[in-house]
Amino acid sequence: MGMPKYLNTNDPIAEIERVYNDNYEKLYACAYRMVGNHQDTEDVLQEAFIKAYKKIDSFRGESKLYTWIYRIVINESYRCFERINKLPVTCITERLGIDEKDFFTSIDYTPNYDDNLIIDEMREKCLQGFLKCMPKQQRVCFLLKTCLNLKNEEIAEVLDISIENVKVTLHRGRKKLQELFALRCNLIDPDKPCKCYLWIKFMKDHNLEIPTVHYQAKTEELKKEHFKNLSLLRKIDYLYTVEAKYTKDVFINRLKKAIEIM
Repeated sequence: MGMPKYLNTNDPIAEIERVYNDNYEKLYACAYRMVGNHQDTEDVLQEAFIKAYKKIDSFRGESKLYTWIYRIVINESYRCFERINKLPVTCITERLGIDEKDFFTSIDYTPNYDDNLIIDEMREKCLQGFLKCMPKQQRVCFLLKTCLNLKNEEIAEVLDISIENVKVTLHRGRKKLQELFALRCNLIDPDKPCKCYLWIKFMKDHNLEIPTVHYQAKTEELKKEHFKNLSLLRKIDYLYTVEAKYTKDVFINRLKKAIEIM
């Protein structure tokens, strides 16, 4: 394999590994929010690592190496990308001919300790549902900004669009997400009707499968005054933080072994 002159090393794997090593938690969070579960996230990051290694000869230095790799991760995420036109609660209330407040009020709930064990899963399902309602480019811009903390110029480079386009898309995406939360989410506004434990009761009553693939424990943090005092945007940003299933060292060692057996 020829070494691109735009790299500062003769070891391309080391350069790609450095990008993953320096940005592992952010890359994991972004991919996870794109695809919605840990298994697909791991597959996306592994495939992106392998593709970056195989295509390193095509890197021409027209962008930064890390934005080039981010672009590969985003493109790999598209394989598992899902979009919905309406939230499930919207479909249900339209079918029943009632508003959301009446729908949630109609759910007869008795506190159940076992529900505390799955409330994180239920919340994550809702968070992913909100993201799935966003057009693809709005979702990607939001996640690149929120999870990777990229500047608008870097997002433009990753997506190969203008900075002005990034600004407009990001504004529309944030507005869309704020509306989805502000209209119903009890975590954002205690006066709103949509509560995670009511969804658990509804799903149990209708023999629907309770989600079990997210593993993002935040319930105790959300009870603290610090979270309650955050602005709407900061609350949303915190809710979309992600804890990786594997530590950085464990995951990167797995990636290196995948390259070794190629």
